[in-house]
Amino acid sequence: MSFKPIASPRLYQRIADEIASLIDSGSFKAGERLPAERELAQKMQVSRSSLREALSSLEMSQHVEIRLGSGVYVRAGRRKKAQPSADHASPFDVLHARRLVEGETAALAARNATPSQIKRMTLKFEGLANDVRANRRKSKADREFHLCIARASGNSALVPLVERLLVDAWQPLDVHMEELYVSQGQERDLIAEHRAVLDAIISGDAVAAKRAMCTHLANAERQRMLMFT
Repeated sequence: MSFKPIASPRLYQRIADEIASLIDSGSFKAGERLPAERELAQKMQVSRSSLREALSSLEMSQHVEIRLGSGVYVRAGRRKKAQPSADHASPFDVLHARRLVEGETAALAARNATPSQIKRMTLKFEGLANDVRANRRKSKADREFHLCIARASGNSALVPLVERLLVDAWQPLDVHMEELYVSQGQERDLIAEHRAVLDAIISGDAVAAKRAMCTHLANAERQRMLMFT
């Protein structure tokens, strides 16, 4: 069988459609293991991150089952249509955009945050830390912590950008990828990462605040690419 090179602004959707069509046509049988992710990425001439998004989407549509450390297997039975929502950007694109925008909001918050804003930020940090310890994923306090930083930046134009990025970051595909690839141990690293951002803002160190935020979001991207086969 041959794979077609893929080119599209929303790449992972096109990749998912291509693989789903091969599965639906019987080119891959139920229970069969798909080629390794590295091989698939090379054959389809796409990035590994876009392929991982596509495979995660295909698991949501019940075309495949992802078994970490083993591979991706075709599922038997009735499947949903493999059509990710067109309303959201790809999870990896969102993480990259967040790193660009939220690195700057953290730096600005270190310069401009008021005592009341820092107090609210600290409360949200405590909430997200409690959520992480309780193994609650996609903490509402985590989201509000990032929004507090944006609002403390002093730049009103950046706030709606962060709000939109956080909406995209909580889309079902990203939630599913976090459940698949981010371990509870890695989740607990979030406490230290957010603490570093908060401490830098409290101390008024814009350089450290930007570095800590960018490190946090880069780690989130890296975690979703671990155990690539």
